[in-house]
Amino acid sequence: MNDKLKNLWRYIFPAMGGLFVTYLYNVVDGIFVGQGVGAAALGAVNIGVPFITFSVAVAAMFPMGGATVVAIRMGRGDKEGANHAFMTSVALTLLVSLLLTMAGMVFCDQIIDMSGGRTLGKAMRDMAADYLFYYCAFSIPMLMSTCLSAFVRNDGSPTLSFAGMCGGAGANIFLDWLFIFPLDMGVIGAAIASGLGQVFSVAVLLSHFVRRQGSLRFRRFHLSGALAMKICKRGVPEAVSQLTTPVTALCYNLMLARLVGDIGVSTFSVLSFIYSLANAILSGVAQGLQPLWGNCYGEQDTDGMNEYFRWGIRINATLSVAIYGLLLFFTEPVIRIFNQDLELVQNASAALPLFSLSFIPMALNLIYTAFLYSTKRTLQADAISFSRGIVLKAAAIFCLPALLGGDTIWLAPLAAELLTLLLALVLSKTAKPVKSIDK
Repeated sequence: MNDKLKNLWRYIFPAMGGLFVTYLYNVVDGIFVGQGVGAAALGAVNIGVPFITFSVAVAAMFPMGGATVVAIRMGRGDKEGANHAFMTSVALTLLVSLLLTMAGMVFCDQIIDMSGGRTLGKAMRDMAADYLFYYCAFSIPMLMSTCLSAFVRNDGSPTLSFAGMCGGAGANIFLDWLFIFPLDMGVIGAAIASGLGQVFSVAVLLSHFVRRQGSLRFRRFHLSGALAMKICKRGVPEAVSQLTTPVTALCYNLMLARLVGDIGVSTFSVLSFIYSLANAILSGVAQGLQPLWGNCYGEQDTDGMNEYFRWGIRINATLSVAIYGLLLFFTEPVIRIFNQDLELVQNASAALPLFSLSFIPMALNLIYTAFLYSTKRTLQADAISFSRGIVLKAAAIFCLPALLGGDTIWLAPLAAELLTLLLALVLSKTAKPVKSIDK
């Protein structure tokens, strides 16, 4: 096995596992709430998902943009510049986390109404507001765990990055059980359990810097507007790519709340949890490749970049087909993990085979996007991410049912991802090859 292949697996597995575990927080909440509180509570948790995942997407701009800058500077041997980018990213993440904490806690009722809660029953709406309020109270550790995980991975400790996320998930699972079943705290307990799990994850990740295991350090720095803008620019494609989750959830919640009612929102809540885990696995491959592409770019190793790109396409294509196959053959058992309600199981079992078809083109789109932004072809990456995550996804969800009937709403993600893939193929062919490296 050559060195590039060893590096590939060394970075992909922890990144994939870490992102999977990050999304597992909401999924575990959904499982415990669905089994311990009921189908209405399951829908209530999903109503809060658009704002929560929106927060994660916005904050992802700083660690992923910063990690790209760090990887390129490390590849050039500029450790001081890499550390400056690291500290700038951490500061920006903390600032945005604080703002999102205040917004989520002060305006939780209004956010729930904007997410489709206005047309739902009072019980589901009240539970959604409670869940969002307490979840947002932990926005700082929630977003800092994602930030620190990216930099620990880029600083040569992908295994610790994965361990930190796993430790937090383990704590979340135990606390979900404790707060929902023995203590009977309902959706509030689920939100607090997730927050405390993130606190544990941050503590584990901080050990990398306390023990001074890599090159990055916490130290005083001067905030540079130019560097902050560069980090944001590099991170926009990843942030927009992650916006596909809240945009999808918001559009589906609005449409299903109007067309079907509470059971429609509960049905989509199950599908959205499954989608988030599939997205985590496939995005994890792309994120694991990011530092490898960045280092190759810094070293001007074009052959290495292209080799990692080909491997990324093969791996994600294989994983997406495998995920779809598993969901196709085990549809009903997967649905029943979340809730046993007969109507919910029937509705979700009919929708899942159609909805999950989108995972296959999505897997390829994620690789194209990450490859382009990791090698400073940001304009093309932005176009793919924006089209996929916002424009095409929203248009498909609102337009397909109106044009072809209500059942086609579950095929909307597939239509959006296929159109995006065509765009990605065109832009990847027309994007100028990397010739020089700026500072």
